[in-house]
Amino acid sequence: MAVNRFRSRPRSKKRRGNFETLESRKVLSGSPWGGGTFIPPLPANPTPVDQAAFALVNTDLATVQADKATVFKDFEALGAAYQAALTSAPVMSAQAALTAAIATAKPLIQADLTAIQTDRAAVHTAAEAVEAAKEAALSTAPVQAAEAALQAARTAAAPLIQADRAAIEAVYMKDVPAIETAEHQLRLDTENGAPASTIAADQAALTAAKNALTADLVAPKAQLAADEAPIQAAEAALQAAINADPGVTAANATLTSAQAALTADKAKLAADEAPVQAAEVALEAAINGDPGVVAAKAALATDQAALTAAQTQFKTDLATYIADLKAGI
Repeated sequence: MAVNRFRSRPRSKKRRGNFETLESRKVLSGSPWGGGTFIPPLPANPTPVDQAAFALVNTDLATVQADKATVFKDFEALGAAYQAALTSAPVMSAQAALTAAIATAKPLIQADLTAIQTDRAAVHTAAEAVEAAKEAALSTAPVQAAEAALQAARTAAAPLIQADRAAIEAVYMKDVPAIETAEHQLRLDTENGAPASTIAADQAALTAAKNALTADLVAPKAQLAADEAPIQAAEAALQAAINADPGVTAANATLTSAQAALTADKAKLAADEAPVQAAEVALEAAINGDPGVVAAKAALATDQAALTAAQTQFKTDLATYIADLKAGI
């Protein structure tokens, strides 16, 4: 800080006592002194450093307050510029274009919304019809035959799958202890600060144990997949039989058509809304492009930057002033 050139003799114990009294004071907001815009007063016998720092901080505060007032006026000026822009030819033209776009689009959008509502009801009805058709298909001969085949596949595969899962569990029971032992040894050696060669050997042992588990699981997992395959094939056949039912096929076609109509009407709504959205963007651009608005925004940005800089300088100088008081300089 520039005022530090005034540093001189240490402050007396009496002056320190006066300062300690200041430390217990609170600003009106209830925050500790030194926060916000509160500036601790000078001690009874201020040094040149105190006086210079105190004057600098007060000057900073005055600058901040002046800049705040300027920014407030800038906001008022920007509001007035926006208001004035509404009567300019470009903005009035853009507003007229928006009004015309809304008038043109309004009946189209209303019709689109009505169509979408109808489409959604149709989709709901068609979806319910699909479920009803699937329920009815369950009593047909092809579906019943597929259902019987699925039950037979499950019955045949059940003991095989149970044996496969037992084999997989046996592999885990056999190989996991070796992994746990290797992990424990690695952790123990690491905690005890074992040499790098020992740690590397432990890591290799752990990797080998994990690889052994992976290798030993290949065969039983493959067997499980093979034994489950007939069930999965029978389930797919059952679903295919249901979907191939004439009633289900017709209901699905109706649902697909209803969904397509809904999608098309949503796209039409977006297309009919587009001119209004474009006109709104054009109106906003015309307002923001008004020379008065542009100038007011530029002035506001400049003064806000100045205010930010002034606030930063105030905080910096205030912190230095407080530090000097605490240090008894």
